[in-house]
Amino acid sequence: MSRVKRQDEVLHLVAGAADLIAERLRGAARLLPALTEVREELRARGELALKRAAPASEAHMEILARRAVERHSRG
Repeated sequence: MSRVKRQDEVLHLVAGAADLIAERLRGAARLLPALTEVREELRARGELALKRAAPASEAHMEILARRAVERHSRG
């Protein structure tokens, strides 16, 4: 199995497990209002974890500035 396929498999397994956990938490949150805060914190932690793991993208203003410089230098 190639490295990319293994990485995809791991990503899919983790995403599936996270989805299952989130589904269970949603069900529990409906039953026990106190778990709503826990669910919100876990969601926020997950969002931050994905942002840390995701490749960094260029800032929007940086892209616009580079395009402006390119247009200006062309004449």
